[in-house]
Amino acid sequence: MANRRSLPASFIIYLVLIAIAVLDFYPVVYMAVNSSRTAVDFFRNPGGLPSEWNFDNFKALYYRFDVLRLFGNTLFSAAAAFALAMALTVPASFAFAKIRFPFRQGLYMTIIATMTIPSITFVVPNFLLLSRLGLVDHLASVVLLWAITSVPSNVFLLAALMRGIPNEILEAGKIDGIGYVRTLARIVVPLSAPGIITLAIFNATGWWNDLFTPLIFLQSDDLKTMTVAVATILKRFDTDYPLLLAGLFMTSIPPIAIYVALQKYIKKGLVIGSVK
Repeated sequence: MANRRSLPASFIIYLVLIAIAVLDFYPVVYMAVNSSRTAVDFFRNPGGLPSEWNFDNFKALYYRFDVLRLFGNTLFSAAAAFALAMALTVPASFAFAKIRFPFRQGLYMTIIATMTIPSITFVVPNFLLLSRLGLVDHLASVVLLWAITSVPSNVFLLAALMRGIPNEILEAGKIDGIGYVRTLARIVVPLSAPGIITLAIFNATGWWNDLFTPLIFLQSDDLKTMTVAVATILKRFDTDYPLLLAGLFMTSIPPIAIYVALQKYIKKGLVIGSVK
């Protein structure tokens, strides 16, 4: 009886999940199909299939926008931002999770509370500060902003994971004479690897899709990221929507590939800190 009763519920759940998957995947299919059309063919029937499949739009993106440079700017900025973010996040998370010091809880709550402040409120102060430092129109400005603004959420997730590290392991390291830095490098980081990989995925995809920060702080075409370049396509080519869709499709592929390839780490990283 229990199995029979659960069948309708399972069927409904599967239908809902399939509907969500279709709704999420449809824009990708739409971009892929219509990026292979000419502008004339697209305006003749925007919702139909191409009268003739071609990849001229992708060639145009490659030659007009120097796609390799755009990808390189984005990858370099994301990698540098993540390295800096982890250099700040790992020690802070370990301190909040395992080290007792005065005002620890108050400081932790203050850091977490900054997550509730809209990022738009920091745009003008950040721009004025970075302009005085001479970092506007440099990739360093984007790297700094991405890294620093990600620290509160990273600490929130990673500290929860590090609380699950057995104290006996840390005590054994102290007995063996392992110092603070070696404890982080040899014990804490390896045990926190699933959580760090999860943060890498979330941060990298968020930064890859970020339009606002590079658009404000990077003015030179040589420094633009992929998302900013795609956003400016219609400014240069007013009615070439298939070219825009080709750019959007190319931009969406890396985050999708990352999630598909590393989904097991996402699941493990999200639940490992909740089980002791």
